[in-house]
Amino acid sequence: MTTVKAIIVGALLGAGAGGLLTACGSMPHGPTYTDAELQAACERRGGWWRGNLIPGYCESQSTALP
Repeated sequence: MTTVKAIIVGALLGAGAGGLLTACGSMPHGPTYTDAELQAACERRGGWWRGNLIPGYCESQSTALP
């Protein structure tokens, strides 16, 4: 009878641990960079910030073009 109880307790603890890992693993993550940080990085590299037209878009001219 003791092994049956041990199996049940082990299964319940395993299910609880699995539930915690699943719940914590599905939390939404925030954005890596804000629009202000992206705009500052774009302007430092000599690009044109077009975030008001296309969110997060930095336009830059290629060095191959005249």
